[in-house]
Amino acid sequence: ALGCRGLTDRCDQVLGDFEKRLRTYRWAEVEAHNARGGCWVVMDGMVCDVERWLPEHPGGETIIPQQARGVDSTVWFELYHASRESFAFIKEFYIGEILAEDRAKVPRVHDATGLANASGEASDDFMQQLRGHCDPFRIDASKPAGDDTKAFKSF
Repeated sequence: ALGCRGLTDRCDQVLGDFEKRLRTYRWAEVEAHNARGGCWVVMDGMVCDVERWLPEHPGGETIIPQQARGVDSTVWFELYHASRESFAFIKEFYIGEILAEDRAKVPRVHDATGLANASGEASDDFMQQLRGHCDPFRIDASKPAGDDTKAFKSF
């Protein structure tokens, strides 16, 4: 489909086996990683490592670091990815979850940027679609950061 198998193969090569790379993260860990020049983004509690994707990103390699780091970037993802085709790639970048007890620490877009969107939230329809696509592979965010036990959601 769209010739993106190379992206999947490259992600597997760089990130390693999907299940082995998953864990929970404290918000401070994500901030520290990004402060060192990394590019981990958070969407609806999911932590995605998009560093190696930046040079290939159709919107350019600067927009994600400028807008999506340091906030819950779900609303940005909705605004820029109306077709939902990008959902197919989230799993390739997914490295885990923000620990449930840290989720309130993740700033909303309006908190960090003054965006006119009063809620700083993605639409309910988008959230339903995003969760419908991603929930099957997401891990349990209640496990402590660094816990070696992988608890996958089951529905």
